[in-house]
Amino acid sequence: MNGLPHFQQDLDDIIHELATLAALCGLRLRDPGVMDAVLHNDPRLRQGNEAAFDKMRGLLVLAFTTVEHAVESEGVGPTSAFILRALAEVDERRGLRG
Repeated sequence: MNGLPHFQQDLDDIIHELATLAALCGLRLRDPGVMDAVLHNDPRLRQGNEAAFDKMRGLLVLAFTTVEHAVESEGVGPTSAFILRALAEVDERRGLRG
Protein backbone atom coordinates (compact mmCIF):
# COMPACT_ATOMS: atom_id res chain seq x y z
CA MET A 1 0.00 0.00 0.00
CA ASN A 2 2.60 2.52 -0.98
CA GLY A 3 0.62 4.44 -3.58
CA LEU A 4 -2.35 5.58 -1.50
CA PRO A 5 -0.91 9.02 -0.67
CA HIS A 6 -0.54 9.66 -4.41
CA PHE A 7 -4.13 8.59 -5.08
CA GLN A 8 -5.33 10.55 -2.05
CA GLN A 9 -3.84 13.79 -3.34
CA ASP A 10 -5.23 13.23 -6.83
CA LEU A 11 -8.70 12.36 -5.56
CA ASP A 12 -8.69 15.16 -3.01
CA ASP A 13 -7.88 17.68 -5.73
CA ILE A 14 -10.54 16.23 -8.04
CA ILE A 15 -13.24 16.11 -5.35
CA HIS A 16 -12.67 19.71 -4.32
CA GLU A 17 -12.65 20.94 -7.91
CA LEU A 18 -15.84 18.97 -8.64
CA ALA A 19 -17.52 20.65 -5.67
CA THR A 20 -16.55 24.07 -6.99
CA LEU A 21 -17.70 23.31 -10.54
CA ALA A 22 -20.96 21.77 -9.36
CA ALA A 23 -21.68 24.94 -7.37
CA LEU A 24 -20.96 27.07 -10.46
CA CYS A 25 -23.42 24.91 -12.42
CA GLY A 26 -26.03 24.92 -9.65
CA LEU A 27 -25.88 21.13 -9.33
CA ARG A 28 -25.67 18.77 -6.38
CA LEU A 29 -23.64 15.85 -7.68
CA ARG A 30 -24.65 13.55 -4.84
CA ASP A 31 -28.36 13.93 -5.49
CA PRO A 32 -29.80 10.76 -7.05
CA GLY A 33 -29.26 10.56 -10.79
CA VAL A 34 -27.26 13.77 -11.15
CA MET A 35 -23.85 12.15 -11.74
CA ASP A 36 -25.32 9.82 -14.34
CA ALA A 37 -27.03 12.74 -16.06
CA VAL A 38 -23.78 14.72 -16.11
CA LEU A 39 -21.85 11.74 -17.46
CA HIS A 40 -24.50 11.25 -20.16
CA ASN A 41 -24.19 14.96 -21.05
CA ASP A 42 -27.85 15.68 -20.32
CA PRO A 43 -28.61 18.95 -22.17
CA ARG A 44 -30.96 20.09 -19.39
CA LEU A 45 -27.98 20.31 -17.03
CA ARG A 46 -25.68 22.08 -19.49
CA GLN A 47 -27.61 25.34 -19.34
CA GLY A 48 -25.86 28.23 -17.71
CA ASN A 49 -22.14 27.64 -17.46
CA GLU A 50 -21.27 25.24 -20.28
CA ALA A 51 -17.50 25.57 -19.79
CA ALA A 52 -17.79 24.61 -16.11
CA PHE A 53 -20.15 21.76 -17.01
CA ASP A 54 -17.75 20.35 -19.60
CA LYS A 55 -14.83 20.53 -17.18
CA MET A 56 -16.94 18.93 -14.42
CA ARG A 57 -17.97 16.11 -16.76
CA GLY A 58 -14.35 15.43 -17.69
CA LEU A 59 -13.30 15.48 -14.03
CA LEU A 60 -16.04 12.98 -13.15
CA VAL A 61 -14.64 10.58 -15.73
CA LEU A 62 -11.15 11.17 -14.32
CA ALA A 63 -12.42 10.65 -10.77
CA PHE A 64 -13.94 7.28 -11.59
CA THR A 65 -10.79 6.22 -13.41
CA THR A 66 -8.62 7.30 -10.48
CA VAL A 67 -10.84 5.43 -8.02
CA GLU A 68 -10.60 2.28 -10.14
CA HIS A 69 -6.80 2.53 -10.14
CA ALA A 70 -6.71 3.21 -6.39
CA VAL A 71 -8.91 0.17 -5.70
CA GLU A 72 -6.72 -2.03 -7.90
CA SER A 73 -3.56 -0.77 -6.24
CA GLU A 74 -4.60 -0.20 -2.62
CA GLY A 75 -7.84 -2.11 -2.12
CA VAL A 76 -11.45 -1.17 -1.56
CA GLY A 77 -11.20 -0.45 2.18
CA PRO A 78 -8.49 2.23 2.16
CA THR A 79 -9.89 3.84 -0.98
CA SER A 80 -13.44 3.97 0.40
CA ALA A 81 -12.25 5.37 3.71
CA PHE A 82 -10.38 8.15 1.98
CA ILE A 83 -13.29 9.07 -0.29
CA LEU A 84 -15.66 9.27 2.67
CA ARG A 85 -13.23 11.54 4.55
CA ALA A 86 -12.79 13.79 1.51
CA LEU A 87 -16.55 14.09 1.00
CA ALA A 88 -17.04 14.94 4.68
CA GLU A 89 -14.40 17.66 4.35
CA VAL A 90 -16.20 19.12 1.34
CA ASP A 91 -19.47 19.10 3.29
CA GLU A 92 -17.76 20.82 6.21
CA ARG A 93 -16.27 23.51 3.97
CA ARG A 94 -19.62 24.11 2.29
CA GLY A 95 -21.27 24.40 5.71
CA LEU A 96 -18.75 27.02 6.77
CA ARG A 97 -19.47 29.05 3.66
CA GLY A 98 -23.20 28.98 4.31
